[in-house]
Amino acid sequence: MVRKPASDKKNARGAKADFEKNKRSNHTGSTIGLRGEVSPQGAKRPTRPFPVVGIGASAGGLEAFSQLLKYLPEEINASLVLVQHLDPTYKSLLTELLSKATKLPVIEVTDGIKVLPGHVYVIPPNTNMTILKGVLYLTRRLEGAPKQSPIDIFLRSLAEDKKMAAIGVILSGTSVDGIDGLRAIKQEGGVTFAQDETSAKYYDLPRAAIHAGVADLVLSPPDIAKELVRLSQYPYVPYFVDEQKTEQFLPHSQLGKIFVLLKERTGADFSNYKHSTIRRRILRRMMVLRIAKLEDYVDYMKKNPSEPEKLFQEILIHVTGFFREPETFQALRTEVFPQLIRNRNPNDPLRVWIPGCSTGEEAYSLGISLTEFLDNSPVKPAIQIFATDINESVLGKAREGIYSNASSVSVGRLRRFFTPSNGNYQINKSIRNLVVFAKQDVIADPPFSKMDLIICRNVLIYLGPVLQKKLVPILHFALKPGGFLALGNFESIGNFSRLFKTANFKQKIFAKRVTPAPPAVEFFPVRLEAREAKDTARPSARPGQLYPTENDVLREADRLLLSKFSPASVIINSDMEIVQFRGHTSLFLEPSPGKASLNLLKMAKEGIMMELRSAVQKAKEEGAAVRRDGIRILSNNRYVTLDMEVLPLKMGGCLLITFEEATSKVPTGTREKKVQLPNGEVQGKRQVVQLQQEISSARDYLQSIIEEKEAGIEELKAANEEIQSSNEELQSTNEELETAKEELQSTNEELTTVNEELQNRNIELALANDDFNNLLTSVNIPIVILGSDLRIRRANAPAERLLNLLPTDIGRSFSDLKLNIDAPTLISDIAEVIDTVSPRDADIRDNLGHWWSNWIRPYRTADNRIEGVVISFIDIDRLKRVEEKLIADSGNLERLVEERTNQLGDATRLSAIGETAAMVGHDLRNPLQAILNTLHLAKDKARSGTDTGLLGLLVTVQEQADYVNRIITDLQDYARPVKTTLVEVDAADLLNEVLSSFEIPATIKVITDIQPGTNIKADRSLLRRALTNIITNALQAMPDGGRLSIKVQRGEKTVQIKVIDSGEGVKPDVAAKIFNPLFTTRAKGTGLGLPIAKRLVEAHEGNIKLTSEAGKGTSILIELPLGHHRRGS
Repeated sequence: MVRKPASDKKNARGAKADFEKNKRSNHTGSTIGLRGEVSPQGAKRPTRPFPVVGIGASAGGLEAFSQLLKYLPEEINASLVLVQHLDPTYKSLLTELLSKATKLPVIEVTDGIKVLPGHVYVIPPNTNMTILKGVLYLTRRLEGAPKQSPIDIFLRSLAEDKKMAAIGVILSGTSVDGIDGLRAIKQEGGVTFAQDETSAKYYDLPRAAIHAGVADLVLSPPDIAKELVRLSQYPYVPYFVDEQKTEQFLPHSQLGKIFVLLKERTGADFSNYKHSTIRRRILRRMMVLRIAKLEDYVDYMKKNPSEPEKLFQEILIHVTGFFREPETFQALRTEVFPQLIRNRNPNDPLRVWIPGCSTGEEAYSLGISLTEFLDNSPVKPAIQIFATDINESVLGKAREGIYSNASSVSVGRLRRFFTPSNGNYQINKSIRNLVVFAKQDVIADPPFSKMDLIICRNVLIYLGPVLQKKLVPILHFALKPGGFLALGNFESIGNFSRLFKTANFKQKIFAKRVTPAPPAVEFFPVRLEAREAKDTARPSARPGQLYPTENDVLREADRLLLSKFSPASVIINSDMEIVQFRGHTSLFLEPSPGKASLNLLKMAKEGIMMELRSAVQKAKEEGAAVRRDGIRILSNNRYVTLDMEVLPLKMGGCLLITFEEATSKVPTGTREKKVQLPNGEVQGKRQVVQLQQEISSARDYLQSIIEEKEAGIEELKAANEEIQSSNEELQSTNEELETAKEELQSTNEELTTVNEELQNRNIELALANDDFNNLLTSVNIPIVILGSDLRIRRANAPAERLLNLLPTDIGRSFSDLKLNIDAPTLISDIAEVIDTVSPRDADIRDNLGHWWSNWIRPYRTADNRIEGVVISFIDIDRLKRVEEKLIADSGNLERLVEERTNQLGDATRLSAIGETAAMVGHDLRNPLQAILNTLHLAKDKARSGTDTGLLGLLVTVQEQADYVNRIITDLQDYARPVKTTLVEVDAADLLNEVLSSFEIPATIKVITDIQPGTNIKADRSLLRRALTNIITNALQAMPDGGRLSIKVQRGEKTVQIKVIDSGEGVKPDVAAKIFNPLFTTRAKGTGLGLPIAKRLVEAHEGNIKLTSEAGKGTSILIELPLGHHRRGS
């Protein structure tokens, strides 16, 4: 039997990526593509074909798709469309999230958007999406509708639209969707992928596709991305959309070798299948195997015995489903099934044959439909469905009747005819028992016979003309008279209209005709498998040779008896056409002059037509035999009396009509009892009898005509009532038309007024256009106006001179021109202005080095729509030259100012040191005086010989000396310039080091909140000194029981260190002077600790700030910059 081959696809290893790079801007509103036409999105339409990748996902799909996108290059000759199961009630953030994972433009689909290579398109929530001629269309999902399958919907339309250039991918998900879509893509020749189990977060969606056998490759998202890049660069992509190129690449002369290998390994002969289909399937296998030449693929088939079987499975890819094309099933239910059971014997089973049954969904669908129909039928014959396929691998699944996808089955049918089984559905045994599955080649194996119905959908379209001419007569032979044949939507019976009449043209349902001469049907002998044929040495019988049986002998004897002794007769169909002649009918029938015809009434001889017509009519109406005797006709120049009988046949609506001469039926012995009558009297009596017969016949004929007329009158009465009703409707319609006429007159008046306004507007527009043209011509500023598609609308003469434009460039794409200016970002700036509706300015130079200020402004219409840009160029060459001179001069001025500033800083510092010298002298005098007094006392004690208290005096001397030394050290630190050596310093680590150097009294509680990872560039020793001074100041300010809090945290640009004590705090006037040198509020303080800390922090280009409130403590905040490499001084 014939299986339905798929359309096909493409693959080969090491593909040469010879495709033009796709230029695009960094926004999603206007995109520049390959050279060519500009698309509605403002991007150039590519001239090279590119594949479209449909990607389906559910739970976990965002993560998987993000990984896939990360491994795609910035430019890819393919378009990616993501169909994700989304919550219909929430706004999707997929576009924003995916944009972070790729540099490709990510766009949420709007209705009517055209797909472009190098772009990612995302389905919006609560919609279904399809693609037609490369344009995406959206439809809103119906509320309360059964289970939605948006992935299947899109992938099926993608397969139909892009054919071999379609690629399907199923990623992580929890539901079952996409199986039919991937199957459709494979059927059309596209490549399909599924995510592997190890990388999928949820494996239900990929697992279903893998188990259904519709995934070519099972990979992780990164590997899928690599394969997509390879497929997009495949050198034979043009063959996917151009049949002539495919034929050039795979010529007919080369296909013969593959056909031989297929027949040797599988026994199937594909030489008369459609070669276009075979070519696409071969090209697809080559692409999967990464083979670039046909010769190499032939060698591969020879070396790998499994490859012919794989190609065989590719050609016979199975695309089916429950209740496919439901309109056909509805037509069968309403038009075909009632005729099949009309006048049927209940013991006569309904016989149906389904060639090319695939995995059995169509056979079971028909069984369900017939069962439902017979539920309401008084006659309930048995159902016998014979489902056959050439591929044994699919028949096993068909016999099991277990399916993962039953989305096209209604809920009621699921409950009645299916049983849930481990997440799948199994056909109930009552339906499975109606169907017999068998392996059969419909071309090579003998057909079934006496079929009431044959469902042979989508088989003929894959056969070549030779096989089609053989198959249609076989199907005709297999049907009973009046049986029905259902074909696919794209199939027809071709030149065999004499074998079938159309029962339903739209659904391609045909009824068998009973033909006068049935066509010769070539029944092939049962083929042997190639390997069996090789092992068989016995010579085969001559084709058509049969051994006679006992039944054959009896049948031949019956034929001879009928031909010699049966009366002349004909078999006619319901159209009065003669189907078969039996015996010698020339006495009663003869060909009519003119165009050849087998119509019975046209061939009937004079005198028989009226009787013949009425008898046939009565036999049809009553369904019983009708006899007419003693009919006198003129035949061969003599009058003949005949008897005629019309017998209805049970099958096909045909009738058998027999003719006999009346003289042949005279009873034995009557010839001896002839009465001699005068010739004239005999002749007169014959005429009277003849006239009586004719009158009787005419009376019957007229009676039938009267009955027909009466029935016609009744029909006319009913038609008259309908006409009266229609007349009333027409009157109502006429009134409506009158009203409409008045409205049209009113509208016409309004249109006249509008026309006058438009004429005025046209005058104004012409005047405005003249003003605009004069303005463009008179100003000496180059101006160019572009449309939203970046094509040039207008350009004045200065612009033509500057940009090297020609008058013929009007209408050309601006990006296609080579301009005389150095502006590499001009195209992207234009696109950004259109997208963001914000002006852009830039200073550019022409090829001669002349400076121009480039202004780009959005072109705004009167109704506030943006339909392009206005580009102008202002001559700023003189200003630029002056600016360059000023910049050079300002550099010298900056150096002078910096030198003077440094000098003033040194002078200020010297002045401060001079001012503090007196204070230092005063401050040093007191401790020095104390030291001297102490030393005198120590001497007196020493002289007196009593050393009591001497040790205490020496300690006091030591303390005073340390205090003086500290003052001197602080003065030196404050006076000398600060030089930093910057290294990577962890502020948190440094602060811990400073804290560990203190012996903090147990009565003071230290609380730290230090954020790790706060690295800065700093001089470690100087910053430690500053922190030590600040913490020392805080500890000295707190009484026993105080609390010291230290926090370190990282901001956007700085690290913040905050030291907070719980001391008494200071007043605002004191706080204002706290960083002044030598200012102190403590008797033993030097007044330099905080000033030095301030200088060290500022040397790191940081800030220090003190906030305090009397009685509530003091807080010091230090801010140091992150990652600052500049050295301070």
